[in-house]
Amino acid sequence: MARARKLFPIYGSALANTMLLAIERDRMVDRFVAAYVALHDRRGILGGPARERELAETIGREILLAMIVEAREALPAFFGGKEGRKLKPEETQAIDSFFLELLAALARAQNWNADDRRQFRRDLALYSDFSAWRKRAAKGGKRIVKSEEEAPFIARVALLLDPSMLEQARHAARKFHSGVGVLARKFLRKTLG
Repeated sequence: MARARKLFPIYGSALANTMLLAIERDRMVDRFVAAYVALHDRRGILGGPARERELAETIGREILLAMIVEAREALPAFFGGKEGRKLKPEETQAIDSFFLELLAALARAQNWNADDRRQFRRDLALYSDFSAWRKRAAKGGKRIVKSEEEAPFIARVALLLDPSMLEQARHAARKFHSGVGVLARKFLRKTLG
């Protein structure tokens, strides 16, 4: 385990590359949008190559944010951590280093400038804060179904996808979000072996 911890930050780069490849090479956004258009007969939302590129870039960014939050929540299990178990300081430090490298690798791959990095971190904080709130609410036994509609991923992707048919777009974004979460955990397991 000591050797794995020593190499651990390197895996952040590997996870970033895996995420970007899945979004770009596997055309996750294109497939999601095409399925939505076909299901709801909404060809009009495409609007040509410029609009399709904008959707691919913007929704792709939202996918990255959702995957990072999901991976961060799953990471303590790599150390054998269970829900509620406090991590040791060196484990917390390894996780922080992992995510610093993950974010740095994304910034390098996407050629982000300082403003892009700052904006991505701000949006990541929004996603993380919502996730933490949802966990606290669930532990407190509060019903959180309605607030799920306001989850950053669901709200943003629905608005980007089809603002004039927002309820349909939210439903599609909610389904897509659950698939993104499963994929993020799969990529993390694959990366960390």
